[in-house]
Amino acid sequence: MPPAALETEPRAPPAPTPAEPPSTFVKVALFVFFVVTRAAHPMLIDFSKVGGKILYARDTPIFMNKVLTIVLMNLAGLAIDGMEGVRMCWRWENLKVFGPIGLVYALGDFLEMLSLSGISGDVYQVLLQTKLLITAMIVWWLKGQRQTSLQWYILWGMFLATSAFVLVDHGDNADGKLGLGVVSVIMKVVTSCYVAVLSEKYLKAFGNLPIYAKISGLSGTWMIASSLVCFSEDKVRNDGFFANWNEITWLIVASFIIKSVSTLWLLQVLDSVQKNIGEALAVIVIYVAEVFHPSFDKTFELTGFLLSVLVVMLVQTYLSAPKAPKPGAEAPKPFAGGRIHLTKLVSVEDKGAPLLQGVDAKLCEAADALPAGAFYGVVSGSRPVVGNTDAGRKTRCQLVALGSGGEGFAAGQPLSVLGTLRGPLPSGASPDEKQWAKDMASAKEQFATA
Repeated sequence: MPPAALETEPRAPPAPTPAEPPSTFVKVALFVFFVVTRAAHPMLIDFSKVGGKILYARDTPIFMNKVLTIVLMNLAGLAIDGMEGVRMCWRWENLKVFGPIGLVYALGDFLEMLSLSGISGDVYQVLLQTKLLITAMIVWWLKGQRQTSLQWYILWGMFLATSAFVLVDHGDNADGKLGLGVVSVIMKVVTSCYVAVLSEKYLKAFGNLPIYAKISGLSGTWMIASSLVCFSEDKVRNDGFFANWNEITWLIVASFIIKSVSTLWLLQVLDSVQKNIGEALAVIVIYVAEVFHPSFDKTFELTGFLLSVLVVMLVQTYLSAPKAPKPGAEAPKPFAGGRIHLTKLVSVEDKGAPLLQGVDAKLCEAADALPAGAFYGVVSGSRPVVGNTDAGRKTRCQLVALGSGGEGFAAGQPLSVLGTLRGPLPSGASPDEKQWAKDMASAKEQFATA
C-alpha cells in the first residue's frame, strides 16, 4: 500500500490513559488532614468561648463563611473556565437542584452551633458517632435494609458508650444546656444523614457540572437561610454583626469553609470507611488536645479517655462486621453446579489496574476457563480473593486479595473458585471503582457466612 494511502486511513482513537492513583504518602497525608479538620472545627468553637459562653452572635460565622464560599467558587470558575465558569455557578438548572439541598445544610449548621454552645467539642464529636445507628434505622425504615444481629449489638453498644462518655465528661455539671446540646446533636445527625443521601444522588447525577458550580449552587440558599437566622438574633440587631468578633472567630469562619469545600473533594480520594474511621479518630484527637492545651479547663480522666477509645474501636468493628444481604439482592451462586472449580495461575502481571484507594488488581492468566463476570475464591488454599473475568478471554482475569498481609500472587499457585457473585456487565464493560467495591463487599459476606 502506498504511503499516501496510509495517511488517509482512519485511525482508531488512542485508549484513554487511566488516572494515576494517589501514592500511599498522599493518601496518608489526606487522611491525616481529614482527621485534623474534623477535630479542629469543634475545638475552635470551644476555644472561642469566654467563661463557657459564646459571646458573638452564634450564627454570624455561618453567614460569613457562605458569603466567602460563593466568592471563592466564582473566582475559581473565572480562573478555570473564564466567564462561562461564573455563568455556570448561577444557572437556574444548577440553583433549582442544589438550592434546596443548601437549605438542609443550613439547618445542620444552625444545629451544630446550637449544640456546641451547650456542650464541649469532644462530647459533640462522640455524639456524632450515633449517625451509624440513626442511619441504620433510616435505611431499615425507608428501604427495608436490615442489619445483622452482630451489627445491632455493636450499634447499641456504641450508643451506650457515647452516653457513658457524656455522663463522665460532664459529671455533676449536667444542666439544661447539656440536654439542649445533646438533642441538637441528634437532630444534626438526622439532618446530616438525610442531606448526605440527597447530595450523593445529585452530585453524581450532575457529574458533568464542575465542582465549583455545585458548591456555589449549594451555598446560595445556604447563605440566604443563614442570613434569616443570623439577622434575627438580638445580638446582631443590638450590638452589630461583628460584635465580640476576634481572630478566633475568623478562624472558625475559615474552618467552616475548609470543612465544607474540602469534604466534597477528599471523599473522591478517601472511601466511606476511611471517612467514618477518620471522624471517629477525631474524638481522641479532640480529647487529648483539650486535656493538654492550657486554654481548656479539662483534666485527664482515664475513664473518659478509655470510653473515647472504645467508641472509636466500636465504629471500626461495625464497619468491618459482615453485612446483611440487601432486600431482593441476588444471592451468589456456586460455580459449575455446586462444585469447587480448581485451576492454576499461569502468569501474574504485577502492574494491575488501579481500582480503589490502596487496592490494586493483578492481571492473571489461568490454565482453564473461569466463570463469566465476578467470582470469589482462594489462592494457595488460604488467600481469599475476588476476581473479574475478561469478557473476551475466559482464562484471563483481574484478581484482588481480600484483607491485608500475606504473600502476593505468583505463577504456579492454585486458584480455587468457590462461587460467582454476578454475571458479566453489559457490553462486556470493565467494572468501575463502585462496582469493585460492591463485588468485594459481597465476597467478604460470603467468606464470613461460609
